Amino acid sequence: MPPFDDGYLFTRDDFVQMLARKWFPERTDRESGVIRDYLAAHHQEFDRLIFGKRLGAGVEPDPTHLEGVQRNTSRFTKKRVDILAWTGSQPTIIEVKAEITPASLGQILTYRQLFLEENPDAIEPRLVIVGRYSDDDTLRVLNGHGIDVFVYPPPDAAADVA
Repeated sequence: MPPFDDGYLFTRDDFVQMLARKWFPERTDRESGVIRDYLAAHHQEFDRLIFGKRLGAGVEPDPTHLEGVQRNTSRFTKKRVDILAWTGSQPTIIEVKAEITPASLGQILTYRQLFLEENPDAIEPRLVIVGRYSDDDTLRVLNGHGIDVFVYPPPDAAADVA
């Protein structure tokens, strides 16, 4: 699916085809496996999904550069949310990691803040982090901040290490 101006949009009508994908837009093979596991269990919760949603101001492009370079500078220096999901008017910000670490907290809170700045009338977004691995301390802290965390160990740990 080609990107639209604001990421890669999938609606409920696309979900069956989407789940058959080997990879997802702008994600690695490892992250795509985590996404597939999460969405296989949770896709029915959402009306639409946007992969690669850009937020924030990014870097001001150099006006002496070619127009296309300026557009790319503006787009690709903004923060990128892995998945912005919607259930009606309820947004969910989903961050995908192979390993969920304490740094995930700062990242998802940054996305929340930028999302609310750009969408001041939006409902408070639900925050979700999904990954293959984590530790009890990190999970406890993330949950303590109201973040839903889902860990999907790899089906074949030896294959996932590569």
